[in-house]
Amino acid sequence: MPLHIKLNLPIQLVLLASMLVAHLFLMDRFESEMFEDVGSRIKGSATQSLLALNTMMLNGSIKDRASRAIFLQKMSAQEGVEHFHLIRADAVRNQFGEGLEAEQGADELDRLAAASKLPQTEITRDGKRTLRVVVPFTARQEFYGTNCLQCHHVPEGTVLGTVSLTLNLEPEYIKIRKVRLVLIAGQIALQLLLLLLIDRLIRSVISPIVDLKKVMQQVGESNDFSRRAEESGTDETGQIAQAFNKFLSHIEDLHRQVFEKISALQKYHDQKEEDLRVGRIVMSGIAGAQDNPDPAVRSKINSTKGCSGDLVLVSRTPADVLHIVLADTSSHGAIAAMNLLPLGLIFDAMSKKGFAIQRIAEEINSKIHSLMPEDRCIGAALIAVDFREQVIEVWNGGVPAPMLVDRDGTVLHEWPSYNLPLGILDDETFSSEVEVFHYDKECQLFVFSNGLPEARSPEGEQFGSARVARVFQNAKPDCRFDELLNLLDSHIQNQSECDDISLVMADIALVEKLETPEHHVEQHKYEASDSPWRIAISLGEGELKYLDTVPLLTQIVGKIHMTAEHHSALYVILSELFNNALDHGVLQLDSAIKHGPDGFEEFMHLRERKLRSLTRGSIDIEIEKVLIEGNSGIKIRVVDSGSGFDFTALPADALNDVGQAQHGRGIALIKNLTSKLVYAGRGNDVTAYYIC
Repeated sequence: MPLHIKLNLPIQLVLLASMLVAHLFLMDRFESEMFEDVGSRIKGSATQSLLALNTMMLNGSIKDRASRAIFLQKMSAQEGVEHFHLIRADAVRNQFGEGLEAEQGADELDRLAAASKLPQTEITRDGKRTLRVVVPFTARQEFYGTNCLQCHHVPEGTVLGTVSLTLNLEPEYIKIRKVRLVLIAGQIALQLLLLLLIDRLIRSVISPIVDLKKVMQQVGESNDFSRRAEESGTDETGQIAQAFNKFLSHIEDLHRQVFEKISALQKYHDQKEEDLRVGRIVMSGIAGAQDNPDPAVRSKINSTKGCSGDLVLVSRTPADVLHIVLADTSSHGAIAAMNLLPLGLIFDAMSKKGFAIQRIAEEINSKIHSLMPEDRCIGAALIAVDFREQVIEVWNGGVPAPMLVDRDGTVLHEWPSYNLPLGILDDETFSSEVEVFHYDKECQLFVFSNGLPEARSPEGEQFGSARVARVFQNAKPDCRFDELLNLLDSHIQNQSECDDISLVMADIALVEKLETPEHHVEQHKYEASDSPWRIAISLGEGELKYLDTVPLLTQIVGKIHMTAEHHSALYVILSELFNNALDHGVLQLDSAIKHGPDGFEEFMHLRERKLRSLTRGSIDIEIEKVLIEGNSGIKIRVVDSGSGFDFTALPADALNDVGQAQHGRGIALIKNLTSKLVYAGRGNDVTAYYIC
């Protein structure tokens, strides 16, 4: 509805209501005055009739019944008079008799007037509208110059009778109708005139507002905030136009700023998408850099964004030790990939070279600490599972405790985080000490990021560790991984998690046979070479403390064409011979310490302490190409500075089978891998021959 109609309509309704009220008030006043006028006339006629009767009484003609009858007839015949009668009261009838028949028929209104001594009025609206007035007259000493008491022997004030006069009101109502029609016509004319005048006035007042509306519509349709409304006058409409123009100027500035911010956000969004794209490529490259997935490990990463900040890597050392790393960063995209790239490259490369997880943790921490800011640290768990020795080593820095569970669901061991995340500490303060656990039954190792226990339901309840433990207790071993994921999905109910969720499960079975793992290398056509080669290294106490000798020597030997396909076997032989020379020769450690559930951990701690405090000791290593039974082979000789042992006292088959003992399995494995194992000297000189 247009504004001028909205304003004019209530005004006209108010005017119409006001005029109707005025009309009704005027007509009511007019009718009231009419009744008063007619009543006065009737009372005057009644008084005149009494005066006429008084005159007849004074001249004695009132005794003539015929004269009284004529008088009453003439009074009834007056114009507009419908009925006239005069009623004698009891005082007159008692003194002068009953009188004429017309003077006797008093009705209720006559009796009421006589009793009250007051005039009574009655209006009749059924059929012909009339007004009847009954006026009582009393005996008074002064009645228009006449003393009534001279003739009427009654007390003063006694009612002598009543005069009833009924007057026809139709002529008066005709006048009222004419007046009403005139008023209605005048009201309609006035209403129309006011309608036109007020509408014109309203239109002239709101015309600036209409112009302002047009400008606003144009701005809304064209998004052109440079338009301005005309500022006409200094009244409220002019002030509105001025305020609107200021508002448009402000909106124009905001629009420009928003456009600039949108452009910046678009660039930022494009950059973030590019970061996520690069991050996905790099993360896929890190995860895909591994060979075929390890059959003993299952893993799952639920990412809240396009590129996860979690990473799970699995690798095997040449000695078939399973290495697992679960890394958890707080970032995503290219930043997370930049964080995790050193970890992924170092972990996989060093694992395949045979480095222990302690050294891998040290190298990763050093790289991240030197390359990344401190707030880009990485929570991680590095795990080594030695199936042959039945030992699990864990370095945990900032992730929930990995849990080792047997087939019945009992938690055998947990590895809480006692270290800060990778990248916070420098090389001098960083501790790579691992926690060691020896298992003696088939079990499963579960590792997960903080996102799993902290995952919240729609009601805000965390998933927690209790649910994880219930899955271990209730689910079969082959179903635990899937049951845990299903329970997590039902808990979070498809809502976006606050953090990435990573889960790793490793099946750990008991190894019955002493076998070396297969080592897959790319097949190249090498040219045969008969040239001899020899590698010799002598390590003193200083080098023994920090140098990872076996991986370094194995890598050197592995680069030689004839030994490339035998990298794993040579690593096992060299590592077992070197570790025996270091542990039992130089450090004089007794393998019996390994007995018991905490034996391996005690053995490792004692080994670290003795190695740090070593002041004298050496190990000499020689690796050379030889002919063994007419075939090309490798001779590995290790000599340590220890006191050795009496190898001549050992039974011939003492080293062939050690069953499930907690030590001695390494030498038995070497016996299976090599064509000959020879001890010399005082037992501190051992030579292994391996046929390629």
